[in-house]
Amino acid sequence: MSFGMLSFSRGFVFRRGFHLSPFASGFTFHRGFRNASPNNNGAEYIKGSVNEAVVLPPRDKVAGSYHWDFERLLSVTLIPLTIASVVKGGAHPITDLCLGVILPFHCHIGFDAMITDYFPHRRNPVLNRSFSWGLRAVTLIVLYGCYEFNTNDVGLTELVKKVWHA
Repeated sequence: MSFGMLSFSRGFVFRRGFHLSPFASGFTFHRGFRNASPNNNGAEYIKGSVNEAVVLPPRDKVAGSYHWDFERLLSVTLIPLTIASVVKGGAHPITDLCLGVILPFHCHIGFDAMITDYFPHRRNPVLNRSFSWGLRAVTLIVLYGCYEFNTNDVGLTELVKKVWHA
């Protein structure tokens, strides 16, 4: 067997084996399109005709604009709290309490948005649930840690002051 014949047969086998393998033929980057049929144009989601009014879902205080307003309010309250702790210059128990509650909730909302974006429930239900419950557990632990640190130690504002001047 000559060297040219060997390289031809190897290339032929690899090329043919790769394109006919079930892995290569079923592999797509968008898993949602694999099972989509060409006749299903999303008709199960469309109800009525174009001339009928849209039926809006009932208002829910957990989701929608109320949820966004709460997130923005939580973020905006951190601004005067951090300014007050810097201007005051010392530890104040009410400022420590507010920072110890609002800051973990602010971080929780941010990490929850990341979990929702990168591990959506419709694609990764197990990872979404496990990361969400893990985040809830970590948030509760951080809240308890902030409580213990504020009551039995110097407090959050004094900690930031000491770290800033170190």
